[in-house]
Amino acid sequence: MPATYLIKEMFGPTIQGEGVHAGTSCVFLRFAVCNLRCTWCDTDFAPEGATRLQADEIVGRLCAIDVHRTRLVVVTGGEPTLQWDRTLSNALRSTGFRVHMESNGTRPLKAPVDWLTVSPKPQFHDGKETLLGPASLAASECKVVVDETVTEDTLVGYERHYTCEHWLLQPCFDGHYREHMSRAVELVTRRPRWRLSLQLHKLVGLP
Repeated sequence: MPATYLIKEMFGPTIQGEGVHAGTSCVFLRFAVCNLRCTWCDTDFAPEGATRLQADEIVGRLCAIDVHRTRLVVVTGGEPTLQWDRTLSNALRSTGFRVHMESNGTRPLKAPVDWLTVSPKPQFHDGKETLLGPASLAASECKVVVDETVTEDTLVGYERHYTCEHWLLQPCFDGHYREHMSRAVELVTRRPRWRLSLQLHKLVGLP
């Protein structure tokens, strides 16, 4: 039987709201299921309400919503590395899609992507997960969501752990947003390698 994937949603045309490529036109593929339970997570990745689809069905739907032919798909979750494989990667690439993925950095990629954002959240590992290093998971950018647990020492640790070119701090968008923003700005000024990343899509009212 052909492989199937548990998909929470696909949508677009829209823009990438986060990271180095913020403001870029794209479509989204969101997988269900995650191996972490972040208390402030702002996405619905529960398997309830998700749909099982084959690779060709996913590609067909993405092509249909990619009405301006950006051929850029942001693959996220949940945790996309739990389901991402060569079958789906090949199907997307053969249709001309570039693949940008965001991962929590705890699972290796089973197939290549064009851009990998690692957003580590070790405060939610509960002793069950480990952040992979560049030998197993080569990040294009490291994007840290800043909550009350993130300190300058946290950033120093990531600088030693990863070898990527781009480093971003994103204030956690919860009830303490102002405090997280202040912390993120202070950290950026103290660690100039890092840049402030805002969730552009939320600021302009996009999903």
